Amino acid sequence: MAVTTQPRGKRKETETFVKELDPQLVLDWTEADVVENYLKPIGMEFMAKAFMENHINGSVLLALREEHIKELGCAVLGDRILFMEYLQLLKKHKKDLDRSRALWSGQTPINSCAYHENCGKYLFFVICGCCVRKVDWRITGQGIRWRKMRAAIDCCGDEETQFVDYRFVKDLELRAQPRFCCCCIGKELLIYADDKDSLSTRQSEAAVNQTIEHAPISILHPEAQKAEAIVRNAWADTKLVSD
Repeated sequence: MAVTTQPRGKRKETETFVKELDPQLVLDWTEADVVENYLKPIGMEFMAKAFMENHINGSVLLALREEHIKELGCAVLGDRILFMEYLQLLKKHKKDLDRSRALWSGQTPINSCAYHENCGKYLFFVICGCCVRKVDWRITGQGIRWRKMRAAIDCCGDEETQFVDYRFVKDLELRAQPRFCCCCIGKELLIYADDKDSLSTRQSEAAVNQTIEHAPISILHPEAQKAEAIVRNAWADTKLVSD
């Protein structure tokens, strides 16, 4: 079996091609799709017969390791190394997308009396919701991101994005407290974190290098319990990887 060689320019093109693949679509590929959409573009079509005979579809492709490639008859070391370099790029791309994918998303405040302090504030929200500054929440496998949007009435205000990585989460607390003049019960998730990466993107670089005590992050939302379970599981996974 001939060793596959690629000029530097061609390898760059191939790496770009692999990085631009959608891993979710790759998972649904048939054996023929793997040959046409992956092996041929990366210059490894000589392995097509072995892939077809061994039923290497998209999901199996993403699970392959170097020993599997050798079992498939790729005896030349150079070919295996090149194949695995491209496959690792695809696997890393999938991992990055999985970590950034939203596991839960929501917006606060919401149109419910249980999530406003009193009748006046709730009526203001109902009558002029565009005048209330809202927060978009996004919980991913990597951390918690939230964006404070500018209210329509605040023409001079700025939007503000913040992020907390699970590695710096210290504790979680789920509360169910009386709201709206004690007539309703609102659910609230408090996230305690000490993370300089959670600072506002508007703050100076000097402030980022300081040790800062953070107030708990508050998600006042009916799905706070669901969000707490997702954050706790992702936080536990991160601690296992760190350990």
